[in-house]
Amino acid sequence: MKHDVHRFIGRHQLITPGETIIVAVSGGPDSIALLDFLWKERTRYLIDVRACHVHHQLRDIEADEDEAYIYQFCQERRIPLYSKRVDVKKYAASSGEGTQVAARKLRYEWFSELLADIPNSKLATGHHGDDQTETVLMQMIRGGLPLRAYGIPVMRKLGDGVVIRPFLGITKEMIEHYCKQHRLNARFDSSNHARTYTRNRIRQDVLPVLKRENQQLHTHMQRWHEWMDDDQRMLQKLAEESLSSVMIGKSERNVTISCEALLSVALPLQRRLIHLILNYLYGKNSPSITSIHIEQILELMIQDKTTWEYHLSRSCIVRREYDFCHFSTAQGNTLEEQEHILPVPGRVEFGGWVIEAYITEDATFTEAENEIVLDKEALTEPLIIRKRQSSDRIACRGMEGTKKVGRLFIDRKIPRQERESWPILVDGNGEVLWVPYLHRTRMAQVVDDSQCRRVVVCCRQGKMKADLTDSSD
Repeated sequence: MKHDVHRFIGRHQLITPGETIIVAVSGGPDSIALLDFLWKERTRYLIDVRACHVHHQLRDIEADEDEAYIYQFCQERRIPLYSKRVDVKKYAASSGEGTQVAARKLRYEWFSELLADIPNSKLATGHHGDDQTETVLMQMIRGGLPLRAYGIPVMRKLGDGVVIRPFLGITKEMIEHYCKQHRLNARFDSSNHARTYTRNRIRQDVLPVLKRENQQLHTHMQRWHEWMDDDQRMLQKLAEESLSSVMIGKSERNVTISCEALLSVALPLQRRLIHLILNYLYGKNSPSITSIHIEQILELMIQDKTTWEYHLSRSCIVRREYDFCHFSTAQGNTLEEQEHILPVPGRVEFGGWVIEAYITEDATFTEAENEIVLDKEALTEPLIIRKRQSSDRIACRGMEGTKKVGRLFIDRKIPRQERESWPILVDGNGEVLWVPYLHRTRMAQVVDDSQCRRVVVCCRQGKMKADLTDSSD
């Protein structure tokens, strides 16, 4: 193990003589082994080794015993120890964040303060190769935006300091063998076995299967992460350099590009250019920009239609006018500018309405007046709820051609003020699927052999809109 760690530290130049390395210690085998290793190798690297510990006040007596163990471990070796208690439950309740997210945020905020207070210092964590594999798998399963390398970086900035991970080249098994060999008697966190956490399920169910196929999985996964990170950085740099060649105009709330120029560069750069533009417009309050958003914008650009409009979340609108494509945001977040992706299953609220979606395989299911049933295989997802647009048309059931949505409101004598907050269901291409209580589309209709059906239900918040009928279709 020692040879592997020394080689990993040297290859990534993680440690420089004269530095202070602060090891973040939980009391578990990973962090205790790292602290013991660096402390014993401090003369080799010419470093000052210290430790820090955060008590999250989540596991009562077990956490107190971890803290006491760390204190004794450091005292026996005369390792300086910094410790702090944080109220994770209180912070999570006030911020609305999950317990694990809140704990990590508070922990790293304090780590950043330590690095700022201690000159020429780095923070070391005990993340190892199995952690890397689990993290990559988790992020792939969750469908993270594939414009950056998934996984744990070997080194990253934290405030004015740096975090290093010297153990990413070795496995959990190697660490446990080291602890046993050096009689470290590290603590074990019982929450690491709780199957409520995705990471634990991957660790217990998936990783053993993969390791049976390849014992060097951790090495290959680490190499994949590093190579992917290098590739992504190069592509990002090329995209930044290409931006000026496609951009026609730019202001605080608008970026105009040439569609022809954008489509002339390689596809990987097209994706990153759109991401760069959206990041610029959204700024620090950027919502989650998904690969679906980027793909839909590119799909619209390669179509023959020379004028179209696409609404993103948080007031961002993409509008094409011949070769010009305008990305713009408006002040505020009014109803006119809102757009919501409707998860299936899931629900959204919009202008006093509640819209829910779920899946059914019931071939006998029939629509109520406040429902629409759609064939998944004939849909372009995602489903989107938004306000009507002046250009909206719907291919009404029982009719040929299309009809303007605005005309539907007039024909059914819907008051003008209600039209402005009436939800419209559209597909991923912007095609109108349903104007609740007024008309359903003939597109994506279910047929006898439809295997998977999407049911969308719409009603007023607090009561059904019972005074309207849908007899026309």
